[in-house]
Amino acid sequence: MGQCRGFDWNPLAASRHSPLAGGELARRRSGKRPAGTMNPTFDADLTPHNTFGVAARAGCLAEIRETGDLEQALELADSRGMPLLLLGGGSNVLFAGDFPGMVLLMRNRGVEIDRESGRVRAAAGENWHELVKTCLDNGLHGLENLALIPGSAGAAPVQNIGAYGVELESFFIELELFDCDGGIRRAMGREECGFSYRDSALKQPRQRPRVVCSLTLQLQSDPAPNPRYPALAEELAESAATPREVFETVCRIRRRKLPDPAVLGNAGSFFKNPMISRGEFDRLRARGDPPPFHPAGEGVKIPAGWLLEQCGYKGFRQGAAGVFERHALILVNHGGASGGGLRQLALAMGDRVFAEFGIRLEPEVRIIGGDEPMRPRRES
Repeated sequence: MGQCRGFDWNPLAASRHSPLAGGELARRRSGKRPAGTMNPTFDADLTPHNTFGVAARAGCLAEIRETGDLEQALELADSRGMPLLLLGGGSNVLFAGDFPGMVLLMRNRGVEIDRESGRVRAAAGENWHELVKTCLDNGLHGLENLALIPGSAGAAPVQNIGAYGVELESFFIELELFDCDGGIRRAMGREECGFSYRDSALKQPRQRPRVVCSLTLQLQSDPAPNPRYPALAEELAESAATPREVFETVCRIRRRKLPDPAVLGNAGSFFKNPMISRGEFDRLRARGDPPPFHPAGEGVKIPAGWLLEQCGYKGFRQGAAGVFERHALILVNHGGASGGGLRQLALAMGDRVFAEFGIRLEPEVRIIGGDEPMRPRRES
């Protein structure tokens, strides 16, 4: 390995350098389970665990740092009949109400980098942006366009994160997961993950989650920057566009356009960019002031932010719940907004876009709680 920070997650590494070695492998063969140190918190406050900063509570909160922690947490949840919710950085979730079950917070750490092969393995609890920076600092390239995306490494394949013309899927090799249904640890490859736009098989609702423990990515040592996305191309027009410059430019654009969750509560883009047919796009363009677009297979992808801006939502405010003044796609908590209030605002925004354009917006953010489905309530 070119660089290695030892894993805290027992199923991945029993030493700093070997994926499965020594005592952990012996424990697997003997069937003995490692003792966990999990300290559950009951009636837990979820405010510090979601980037919207909305108040919500969980029946129980368990921080998962090693194998035994997860096994102890599952035993406790089973004994009390608690549903499970997996949470990483809390940057892609809106708590529209309390969660009655157990929240599993992934806090395992570790990064292994092999410069020769270009492979990188990261524990699920690693911060995504720091992982991108670590790879770049070690001469491995490809992830620069995904810089400054909030959240954990374990959440990246669930969402198939993407930005500025690049998606995680392009670099993905496999992940290791723990299936809470059968207590089985196994690998999951690209095909089984079923990646699509901001989606994967891991994102589909299940009674008991599949816990991502680590992911393995294939990067490249030869610089091959991707500055073709229009916003990047514009800013890098006079530059040679090295991977470092792409990384710094992406960070600069994101800081300029997007609010810092530490200052103004938000979860980034709230809605996915809708895919429409070319016939729908032609009708939309015939209305005048055509939207920006990107060809996508047999259809067209248009920015949800543009649709919302046409409806007057940029800078809109409804009490403490509002929309960012510089980007209509980002819902914000001005301080004291409830998750239910933000959800109602999102519903109203989706309704308005559907009434105006006949296009349905689908949330990118996961909604926990609330009674109504997050879809336009008017039917065509």
